Amino acid sequence: MTTVTEQTAALICEFGTRPLPEEAIYHSKLAVRDCLGVALAGFDEPVAKIVRATALETAGTPQATIWGTTHRIPALDAALANGAAAHALDYDDHSRAMLSHPSAVLAPALIALAESRGLSGRKLLEAYILGFQVMTQLGRLFGPEAYEKSWHPTAIMGVMGSCAGAAYLLGLDNGSTMHAIGIAASEASSVKKNFGSMTKPLHIASAARKGIWAAQLAANGLTAGPHALDGRFGFFENFHGRSPVLAPDADWSTPLEILAAGVVYKQYPCCGGLHALLDNAITLRERHGIDPAAIEDVECRVHPSRVLYLDRPNATEGLDAKFSIQYCVAAALLEGRVRLNDFTAESVARPAARALMKRVRIVGDGSLAAFGSVTTVCMKDGRRFTDASPAPKGAPELPLTEDDLRRKFVDCATAMLGAQRATEAGTALMDIDRFDRASEIAAALAPRP
Repeated sequence: MTTVTEQTAALICEFGTRPLPEEAIYHSKLAVRDCLGVALAGFDEPVAKIVRATALETAGTPQATIWGTTHRIPALDAALANGAAAHALDYDDHSRAMLSHPSAVLAPALIALAESRGLSGRKLLEAYILGFQVMTQLGRLFGPEAYEKSWHPTAIMGVMGSCAGAAYLLGLDNGSTMHAIGIAASEASSVKKNFGSMTKPLHIASAARKGIWAAQLAANGLTAGPHALDGRFGFFENFHGRSPVLAPDADWSTPLEILAAGVVYKQYPCCGGLHALLDNAITLRERHGIDPAAIEDVECRVHPSRVLYLDRPNATEGLDAKFSIQYCVAAALLEGRVRLNDFTAESVARPAARALMKRVRIVGDGSLAAFGSVTTVCMKDGRRFTDASPAPKGAPELPLTEDDLRRKFVDCATAMLGAQRATEAGTALMDIDRFDRASEIAAALAPRP
């Protein structure tokens, strides 16, 4: 019987033997570009500054670039610094199939490693697609039950995905790949208690770094247990409580998950678990001309699993507010949109926002889809307005257009690059598969002298 460890190693080692459809390459470019944009937008966030400064303090061999700069540092440190920036705003994509944020881990890790090794943009995208495949397959086994425990799945699945992509880029054989998986399994860690703090983005940054570190250690001969994901004392028993049993004919290479599962692109720079509510609130405000001052009560119905970490009626600063249904819905009703500057300390402290937050009620509803929502706004004059969403806009079934995603990239990158340079970069990055070297990605993001 094939074990999960064996299946994961086989997927990694056999991945390059099958041609990839161009549609998969196209979607990987969209995801990588989106991640690069939100990383530039997050460049000056406190967590990004702290991690970047710490990396620069001990900078060694110049191997990979800190995005948005000309600084080149060791690949491991670049993965860490860029990973922190990529998740600093919680504006990066996520996947419901794996219950994780794939690109904020995979792109920083694999771009850094590909740049340090002089590999092509096409090879990088192949590694991204593979890392996404591994994260999704393991994430499906991990399941929502484990998500509802203390673990942050992006950190857990992310280290495995970045390790898989790194093993592919390094060309590890099956034996070394098994060791890399075992090393990564021991490096996986996180606690959800840190949601709403600077340590949540650090989870992502650390997973990016640890994944390529595990692959590099295995490439240099470090060994690990042969079945680290399986059985008693293994990865799944540790994080999930049980070790899964695979079907004898399991084939993790199909379907290609970048196409089958896809990603959810964010319209709003806050936790994806509440985005459908924001779609509802903005729709109701526009459709009915709602005056926020005339609102008596707002009922927000979400799946019970969302209530556990999004019920934050007393959020007082930006990072915490990104996980507060009360604040985010209030901001959406007040402004008719939710933007980056809605999460400053001053915005969160607005008297109008604080007053409206007190009128927002959360109801757990097990009949809703995991990311679905129903929002009802009750007015002081007795009128009631309701809107429902099965999923947020940006999900595969409610996709944003390429123009939507291009505009998001330009909006995110303009503060660092200026509008013209950001527009040029957004166009250039859709040609990553034609780049002879992954270092051209960093060049596209570098500010002009």
